[in-house]
Amino acid sequence: MTKQKTLPADPADFPPRALPRKAGRRCLLWSFALLALALGAQAPALSLSAWPLLAMALASRMLPRRGWTAILRLAFLALVVIGGGLLYGWLDSRNLRLALLLVLALKWAEARTPREFALLAGAALLAGAIGMLQWNEWAGLALAWLLPLLALGVLESAAAPRPVFATLRRNLGRMIVALPLMAVLFLFFPRIPGPLWDIGLSFGLPLSLGLEKSNQGLGVSTRLKPGQGQTQTGVAESQPVLVAEFENWVPPTSLLYWRGPVYYDFDGLEWRLDPEYEKGQGRALMRRGWTKASAFAATLARAVQPIHYKIRLTPHERLWLYGLDLPAGLTSESFVGPDWQVLSHRPVREEMSYELSSWLEWEAGGVIAPALRQRALALPEGGNPRLRALGAELAAHAPEERFKTALAALARESYQVRDQFAFQEGPDALDHFWFDTREGNADLYAGAFVFLMRAAGIPARLVTGYRGGKLMALTDYVIVKKSHAHAWVEIWDEAIGWRRIDPVDLIAPQRFADAQPRTARPAPAVVPVVPKPAASPKPESSPAAPSPRQNEAAKPPPASPGITARAPVSVTQSEWHWPDLGDFIGRWIFRLDGETQQSLLGGLDGKLGGGFAWIWLLAGAALSSALVLIARQLAARWRESRRLPPPQREWQRICRLLGQRGLHPQAWECPSDFARRVGAARALWAQAMTEMTKAYTDWRYAAGCEDAPQRLKAGVRRLRNLILADAAPLAQKNQIPGSHS
Repeated sequence: MTKQKTLPADPADFPPRALPRKAGRRCLLWSFALLALALGAQAPALSLSAWPLLAMALASRMLPRRGWTAILRLAFLALVVIGGGLLYGWLDSRNLRLALLLVLALKWAEARTPREFALLAGAALLAGAIGMLQWNEWAGLALAWLLPLLALGVLESAAAPRPVFATLRRNLGRMIVALPLMAVLFLFFPRIPGPLWDIGLSFGLPLSLGLEKSNQGLGVSTRLKPGQGQTQTGVAESQPVLVAEFENWVPPTSLLYWRGPVYYDFDGLEWRLDPEYEKGQGRALMRRGWTKASAFAATLARAVQPIHYKIRLTPHERLWLYGLDLPAGLTSESFVGPDWQVLSHRPVREEMSYELSSWLEWEAGGVIAPALRQRALALPEGGNPRLRALGAELAAHAPEERFKTALAALARESYQVRDQFAFQEGPDALDHFWFDTREGNADLYAGAFVFLMRAAGIPARLVTGYRGGKLMALTDYVIVKKSHAHAWVEIWDEAIGWRRIDPVDLIAPQRFADAQPRTARPAPAVVPVVPKPAASPKPESSPAAPSPRQNEAAKPPPASPGITARAPVSVTQSEWHWPDLGDFIGRWIFRLDGETQQSLLGGLDGKLGGGFAWIWLLAGAALSSALVLIARQLAARWRESRRLPPPQREWQRICRLLGQRGLHPQAWECPSDFARRVGAARALWAQAMTEMTKAYTDWRYAAGCEDAPQRLKAGVRRLRNLILADAAPLAQKNQIPGSHS
């Protein structure tokens, strides 16, 4: 087996001189494929105007190699960066991303030496890894394999060019061998709570570095289609929305409801807000809200646990300032909107910093205005007949039992909360979701529950925004990202007013399970407020809100036969499903955080391996590495043997069998001498060995022996049978010195 050249490990193996013409062309193609993949990985975050600029940078390779070409490329890069800075902002992520990709494209255009191509491979690998987060689990996994495969191709072609398919096969083998070690490093490498980038954001890095300005999506959009809030594992969901710094005490993140758009109007296909929200007319909304927090607090019957916090908010082109439920104090140029959000006078187009106060637990009395009651009960003219029928059945119960019965059905049936799911749009989409597929995300459950409550005669509205956040270890900072977008329900209770209901807490309570807060919770401050009668400051409604019992799951009442009969299930728990590999990849690879890592290494909190699962994981990784290495050696040996002619393979096979009997052919020994030594050691094999050796030498050295391969094959078969049938010991005296017994 010939020794193959390995990848260069010394910088001297990448000389600064230009590659030969043929080798340079091959290296250029490999690097172009890698650069194209890196640019494609960044495609979701690039605007259409960026692609012509990148094409111009790549096309600059056709310029003549003169001193002025480098100056021209630098001037082009400077103009693009200056233009992007003036258009988007100097530290805006769009400008920084375009500058990085332009540098890569221009470097490819001027690369000539192996060292330059090696540098380009490393930079393109980094750019592709960043762009990999733009995609879902399957695309991200494909990029994770293709990027290093092409990078290895660039490095190998720069050092020792070889055919494309041979390079791919060779590098793929390297990656497979490295896979167990990579898995061990990935699993055991210490993880801090939150990415390193989040630490920088907590301590003052501009939020615009990690943000794409957008006024679409759950928690910010003025229009929302059911199921629209599906998330993917990517940088879009990891982008920060706000950074909050709490004073004295950080509440459990499950209690943090960052209030955003509140929807009343549903036409069967999408939820819509009032036109003032769409147009950003904050002052028009201010006339229907409260300009002072004290005026709003005067409408509350009870407010408990005030908290004070500072917020840095990313620009989103809308009015929402995302105060926690419910606002107790305002910042300048803000007000409490008619649906209790903290709103700005004008759309948020630049990063903002401000201070707010909120009540974590609250309750309000009052009555709902007739116009608002009618709006909170409105249903589209048609669609979703099964939900309407279920609501009509619930309407036969007492008002207090209606939503409890619906919640009990949610907790009892096989509903699942998923970030990605199959959703069938249409006028009966909520029916199909509620009764058939029974899997969806928070906004789909909340929207369907609002529809059901309205059909049961209970006023309800859909509230969106964000829930929870990432608590940075040993700090008072909480980072809220787009992945924390959430939706919940508020229904009108005649006793206490609007009360919050979050269906996700019943279906998947583990989603918002909290660890112990860093600082001890202070004694709750209770501020009793005299409730206002029907003459509220704002005629639309007097706010009534959840008491401390709002988020507690109602105890399931006796099952209603009618409800069960009208809820046919097309997908049952006993039915077998294909495993959700995308969810598995996302959970254990892309979203493997410190808490999950500790739980896994501890055997899922001691359930497996008695708390020493990490030992078994290491042993499994070592065994896997050994098996992979053995398999690779066997595969290499098999491939090498297949390259030999069949007569040569027959000869080597019989030599290996004789070696197992203690008769090894020596390097200086010709076939005839080896045959005589075998015959001397075992006379029974002498004739068959002589005939087989004669056929082999005829095939290898004599001309015109057409029947030699057939004679060799027959001789090998005869000698093999004799060897296997003979169990007598060898004549040791006839073995030559140095042979193995």
